[in-house]
Amino acid sequence: MDSPRFSRDVLAFLVGVPLAWAVLLMFHPGGERTDVYGSARDEVTAFLVVHVGMLLFIPLMAAAVYLLLRGMRGTAAKVARIALLPFVVFYSAWETLQGIANGVLVDQVNALPESDRGVGAELVQDFAESPLVRDLGVFAVPGSLGLIVALIAAAVALRKEAGAPTPVAVLLGISGFLITAHPPPYGPTGLALFIAAVLLLARSRSAAPASAPLTQPGSA
Repeated sequence: MDSPRFSRDVLAFLVGVPLAWAVLLMFHPGGERTDVYGSARDEVTAFLVVHVGMLLFIPLMAAAVYLLLRGMRGTAAKVARIALLPFVVFYSAWETLQGIANGVLVDQVNALPESDRGVGAELVQDFAESPLVRDLGVFAVPGSLGLIVALIAAAVALRKEAGAPTPVAVLLGISGFLITAHPPPYGPTGLALFIAAVLLLARSRSAAPASAPLTQPGSA
């Protein structure tokens, strides 16, 4: 099929969304999952800002992947589009609980008297380890798999239907695993791979007309 060049606006969106998300994730507080309260108690504002921002970038990232598949009708493209739905729904739900709800709880515990914070910290940890909130929980697994499957299927579709260079498919396929493990360095690295794939794809499409055979002028 024909592989039209990206317009300036589309390319800006495909690069700008993951770039802005990567910058946001650089402010993600670190720490041990075995001590959620201890990791977030001194960085509650950053913790909440990052995870509220995640709720904006999840659907924007899905829109970026959807744009990559514009005009493609094959099975892989259809699988990618379908997989974006659980990514948006379940990953957003997980971020709401794992990020925003945990941040609010930590803020509430900070407001308790010093003598009561030990009990509060235990409650925060119990909540963070519940099946709905933990990293391999009810919402995290289908949400993460949604993006991973979408990007792998998009890589296959771009390679088979649009003739994308192999590095584009490889970078897209790897990026999903890193993006869904979102704290740095994983998330920003995965988003950087996605950007690299987009730029390589844009470059290949821009170069395509130059490689087409020249039309010979007619005889006088």
